[in-house]
Amino acid sequence: MFGYLIRFLVVMVLVRMAWKFLTGLVGGVTTRPQVPPTEGISLVRDPVCGTHLDRARAVTVRRKGEMYYFCSEDCRAAFDQGSRAASGRA
Repeated sequence: MFGYLIRFLVVMVLVRMAWKFLTGLVGGVTTRPQVPPTEGISLVRDPVCGTHLDRARAVTVRRKGEMYYFCSEDCRAAFDQGSRAASGRA
């Protein structure tokens, strides 16, 4: 007796979950977003490898009043080595 009741409840829960999922899909496709889209993110370019990245997530170094943005500490270190080599030649 309880086996049928448990099976019935499990089936009802699964049907309810499927219904919520499908109505969410249909609602997401047919309605406009509530929040207006934001403007694009301002990207900067890594001078070492050329990668474009978000200014807020970049590793930064200021040299001679100019800010440089890097995708990683490795690119920043390569830039530092290149700056030292260039200043050693001059």
